[in-house]
Amino acid sequence: MTEVIRSDGVEIKKKVIQQILLRGSGDSKFNSQINKSLKLLPPSDNLRIISNDNYTLAKLSFDQWNLIFEKEIENKKLNKILADLNKSPLILATNISDSQVFFEIQGKNSFDILNKLTHFDFREKSFKKSTAAQTLLARVDCSIFNLDHKLLLSCNRSFADYLEDRLIDAVNY
Repeated sequence: MTEVIRSDGVEIKKKVIQQILLRGSGDSKFNSQINKSLKLLPPSDNLRIISNDNYTLAKLSFDQWNLIFEKEIENKKLNKILADLNKSPLILATNISDSQVFFEIQGKNSFDILNKLTHFDFREKSFKKSTAAQTLLARVDCSIFNLDHKLLLSCNRSFADYLEDRLIDAVNY
């Protein structure tokens, strides 16, 4: 974890987080298989988040979920989870950990900083806790996860340095 910036009312850290992209129908068989493997029932509503001590699972479209690991695990264990999920013909699981970078954003001014970089509505009535969003942030396609005490912002690793610079600019101005 790298501290990107800390300023009055906001703290931003750059993180590498393990993540699996899940594809499937979202029907009861799919949900049962995911629950059996992860002890977590997938959210049925788009852009909803379910989490436990080990995982955060966000539904990003009608057939796509992001599984985010709360704690780093060994690659061997990650590959076993991936293989177990892919044993089912109902699930296509892909490790996207190396292609994504995360920014963890905390503090009372978090939304003020992000509002400088996007048109997205961060008000509580539009972006509730335990929901996700997909939007452009400083012209970069991002996923934003609104968790209880922090925001997780995910983007393609190739845009990480550019987005980090834009976040720093937004905090400083």
